Amino acid sequence: MDFTNLPPTEPFEQLRSKSCQFYLFGLHLGKSKAPLLCNTIFKQLGINWNYQIEETDQKSKFHERFASDNVIGSAVTMPNKVAFLSEVDHTDEIGTGVGAINTVYTRLSPTGEKLKIGTNTDTVGIKESFLQTEAVEIANSNNGAPGLVYGGGGASRSAVYALYKFFGCKQVYIINRDKGEINDLKASMNQSAPYIDIVHIETPEQANNCGQPKLAVLCVPNFSPSTPSEILAKETLSVFMNRSTGAVLEMCYNPVVVTELYKEFEASGWIVISGITAMIYQGLTQISLWSGYSIKELPLEEAMAAVSQ
Repeated sequence: MDFTNLPPTEPFEQLRSKSCQFYLFGLHLGKSKAPLLCNTIFKQLGINWNYQIEETDQKSKFHERFASDNVIGSAVTMPNKVAFLSEVDHTDEIGTGVGAINTVYTRLSPTGEKLKIGTNTDTVGIKESFLQTEAVEIANSNNGAPGLVYGGGGASRSAVYALYKFFGCKQVYIINRDKGEINDLKASMNQSAPYIDIVHIETPEQANNCGQPKLAVLCVPNFSPSTPSEILAKETLSVFMNRSTGAVLEMCYNPVVVTELYKEFEASGWIVISGITAMIYQGLTQISLWSGYSIKELPLEEAMAAVSQ
């Protein structure tokens, strides 16, 4: 079901004229750029909305906030992306497929009840990062080539789903230092999206016998490998990086935008996209769901300038 076709809790024109409050539910959020991004956009739109951090993993706090009439949406981050799946009234196709949510928006049920709808706009951020940059030609010509994800943490779920859903990657390769983390991800996504063929690539030899991805998403922090498992994972990634070229999204942008992996892929001839692009487009998608504005109506350049600074 397309829940966006349901009416908002009040007509969007009325919601834009009132004071609304939005929260980012999660932990360890001191460096988050989300409040800056969203509040910059709200100011540019001339609407009296506010976005703030809510440091919590308590489900009761989530429901307490949404009980207020002026809370019509919010964001969800770690460690709540999976835990809060059961706290919304519905998840849309993307939220269900990823098996994790990062966004909640409200709509009215046919009987007039306020429904909390969970989705995952990280996937749209990944999609638009490839489609709104110089990587667009590569993305549009993927033609079913496998996708590649480096890392097995929270962002990896969204990357796997986005590569399959938006770019036709029938197989998605994952490289990670922790095999158990990949086993958990595969087991979970086999439940939420059993139609995606997720293949754990564990060694350079295995990588040499695989097809070559055109699109890759890097989902690890900016650090130099030091343990044997980290070194092996990096050597496995290097096989794909050095064998051919394509487009890669470096999701890590904090504390530096141009990470070591960013430099290495760029030196190998890949088109490299900053994770800031993904962050901005996922935020624009959230605000579009909350406000009723289309993404094209939102102030992209002002948002990019604020976050980049």
